[in-house]
Amino acid sequence: MERIPENHPSYSPQVSQTPKKKKTDGPDVVQSTPQSNRYCAHAQDEAAQIADVLNKFLEDDVSDRVVFSLDEFATIILGLPPRCDVQEEFSLEPESEAVKDAFEAYLKVAIGVAEGEGNKRTGAATHEKELYQPLANLLNTLRDGTGCAGKDIDEKILYVQDPRPVLGSLLERKPDLGAIYTQLLGLAENVKLSEYLSKKKITGVFWGLLLFFVEVKHRNGKFVGLDKEARVSSSSHIPSSSRIQSASRTQSKNPSSTDTLLNSNALPFVSTAEERPRVTIHQRGGKEKTVEIMTLQYYAQRAEDELKAEQEVTPTQGQHHTRIQCASHAKEIPSNGFIRNHAMGIVADDCGFRFQYYDRSKVIQASIFCRTSSITGNLVFLTLTTKNFILCLDLADLGHKSLVQATYSFTGSDGFIRTVIIENVLYRAEGIIIGRCSVVVEVRCVCTLPGCHWHGGNKIMKISFPSRTRTSEEVFIWKARAKAETSGDHWAFNHLPNIIDSITITYVRLKAHLKEKYEERVMRVTILEKLHPLSELRNLREFAQVFYDIWQIHQWSYECVGILHRDLSIGNIMFRRIDGKVYGVLNDFDLSSFVRDMDKGPSFNERTGTRPFMSPDLLTPLWKRGHLYRHDLESLFFIVLCLACRYEEPGVPAAEPRAFTDWFSGTDDQVRKDKKSFIDELPQLPIQPYFVDFTHWLAVIRNWLYRGYKERPGLQSVADDLGEFSNDAPVFDPHYDWGTLNGYVSYAKFRKIMSSFQNIPLETRWSGYNRDH
Repeated sequence: MERIPENHPSYSPQVSQTPKKKKTDGPDVVQSTPQSNRYCAHAQDEAAQIADVLNKFLEDDVSDRVVFSLDEFATIILGLPPRCDVQEEFSLEPESEAVKDAFEAYLKVAIGVAEGEGNKRTGAATHEKELYQPLANLLNTLRDGTGCAGKDIDEKILYVQDPRPVLGSLLERKPDLGAIYTQLLGLAENVKLSEYLSKKKITGVFWGLLLFFVEVKHRNGKFVGLDKEARVSSSSHIPSSSRIQSASRTQSKNPSSTDTLLNSNALPFVSTAEERPRVTIHQRGGKEKTVEIMTLQYYAQRAEDELKAEQEVTPTQGQHHTRIQCASHAKEIPSNGFIRNHAMGIVADDCGFRFQYYDRSKVIQASIFCRTSSITGNLVFLTLTTKNFILCLDLADLGHKSLVQATYSFTGSDGFIRTVIIENVLYRAEGIIIGRCSVVVEVRCVCTLPGCHWHGGNKIMKISFPSRTRTSEEVFIWKARAKAETSGDHWAFNHLPNIIDSITITYVRLKAHLKEKYEERVMRVTILEKLHPLSELRNLREFAQVFYDIWQIHQWSYECVGILHRDLSIGNIMFRRIDGKVYGVLNDFDLSSFVRDMDKGPSFNERTGTRPFMSPDLLTPLWKRGHLYRHDLESLFFIVLCLACRYEEPGVPAAEPRAFTDWFSGTDDQVRKDKKSFIDELPQLPIQPYFVDFTHWLAVIRNWLYRGYKERPGLQSVADDLGEFSNDAPVFDPHYDWGTLNGYVSYAKFRKIMSSFQNIPLETRWSGYNRDH
């Protein structure tokens, strides 16, 4: 299964955020939609992910985790019946000799052999790696009692992944063990897996093939929180909690405490001294880039250094580090694998085990158990090895090993089953587990229904997991298109996306148990007409016309339909070409709001936007006046600015260091401060020669922003904490217009500058706008 790794250094998907609750002690979080590469973006406008930044988001996700007892985990998560451990139909068969042998082999390396007076254990492994293969053998034999591969399409095996990273993501994550479908190995019936795995190394596994993971520790149960009395010297059962516990209530929130974040990708690491091979990559625009090829020796040395660093931490730190480590694996499985609404894993620390569950709303841990004593734990093990984890995927065709060319089936809104083949992955959410976590792909419908409206050229399929209470994108677009029809504003059809179908799949199981602790989400599948990205525009006037069109359709949507888009980004501006003419299309209404409902706010009442293009107002928690229409106009300015300064020409990134890179990788506070300096200090605009004709637009609008922010009063009595955009004026000024920065940022102002380009008027599509707005 060897393949070209997508986690090659040249592959750099951008960190982006999706809706989630902001915690006062967590990282800065805004609601955001994808900044995709080709579906809706100008080009790959992305900074490399930084492990510690990503792990801050993961820390935020796991800090609000919930702990289930083993019984609760078995019944609520895995769907086993209550008290399954005492029901005859779920009773465990007597362990076979193969299972007993595998278990004894694992115990021997995990805790040693009890010998002599006092049953002192000796001969235990000195290194974590010695546990990998024995544990894989044990879990494989637990499945069927023999360790033999069958022909069942749903059969799974566990194999040793470490030290090779799983392919398909920028950051080199490497769970110790992974579970994959047996059929991928092409084994004959009755092949002994333990013998096969001891002789062969499974390579080339990407995240789509990983069904669940196992993280192994060798710290006598300390890294799973096993109590001293319940460690391997005891045979007593770890008591189950009969109630659901919120782990965030007992976890220390002080980052300097023993729960300090330990980043598995940032632990002290000494690289091997070997000269690694290099390869030259040919990039767009005729550029070349030389990168190092990471060898197995490199990964082995890195893993060894990380293990040494783990030996220096306290048990509490180790538990926290392990939680983040597991969360990083869980993030990758749905983010860079097949389409899933959850991920699962196991932490094994000698004889102490924890089961982990991660979905788009909550992280759930099972209470600790000892493999030597827990019947329920055994049942959970068995269920994990037989559970189907992948949504809507045709499991009969996994030979392609990636999401591209995978076949998915959905029941359309008309009740008929549609089957699509994924032709291209355009965007996958990165950075977090909890949230909308959108996936955007180009698909081709292969169903046999006559007259299927999904046929006729490739379509775009967007899959996301929004809050059940959020108004769907389909509703906003339908309202806008209906208004265009009834009002006679037919010009607007050319500037709105066209949704072909929308399907919503609900998940209610955990909501019934966790109630207010669980935000109910749905899986929403939206099929859309394929549009063109900005990188396909042919000249500067086409760029200018598209931006002017976006201004026009935005004002029309706001004034005539009562919709505020709230998430303008370079990825949400696209175009159609009709009879040789371009028409800018305002895309992605996922985070839009009806103006009448603005006071109610979105899910969790959070700020929305895509950080590099957001107004500085929306990057500080001190802003309490909601999302205003002029915030979208500020975003339009930042979009044009980034296009003109970060690209040599359409689709060709400028040479490094590129302008405003920190806006794409920094936190809310870092980006806010950087934008404050850019507006306050009026530095020279680093516009690329190709886009120099946009200098007039950008200079004039930047000056309006400078004057509007300079004149406004402070946000509140603690405005000094911001150190930005405020003077000594009183907090309340009845004469200041906050909605337009005192008239400097308004529809009328932007129309004045954007209605012409290169001293030639652009095409005005709509003349019915409010000229005083």
